[in-house]
Amino acid sequence: MSKTCRAFQTDDREIQNEHLSRLIKIEEYGDACNGHFLHTWDDGHRFLCKCPLCNALVLVQSSEFHGYGDDYYKDYFPVGSKKEAERLNKQYDGWQMERIYKGKRIYKTY
Repeated sequence: MSKTCRAFQTDDREIQNEHLSRLIKIEEYGDACNGHFLHTWDDGHRFLCKCPLCNALVLVQSSEFHGYGDDYYKDYFPVGSKKEAERLNKQYDGWQMERIYKGKRIYKTY
């Protein structure tokens, strides 16, 4: 049975931030897969992380918008395995992950 990071099980922003700020990157997927970009906007990439507080996996989509003062976005998606993360990378581009994918998510702007 796969674990889900506690950040996705609560509406408490403090708990969410505590978990998401401690993520450890374990796999880099780059900026493209299967002929599509793995980010929205101008630059970005996806990577797989592990939450050290609950030992769960989280797929992170990082995007940057170039404009008057750059804007940075991170989208967080709980996944049950590395295989699931790789399937999502193949199936969804950056915009589709934000708009079509039906799984849990947390969006942050930095």
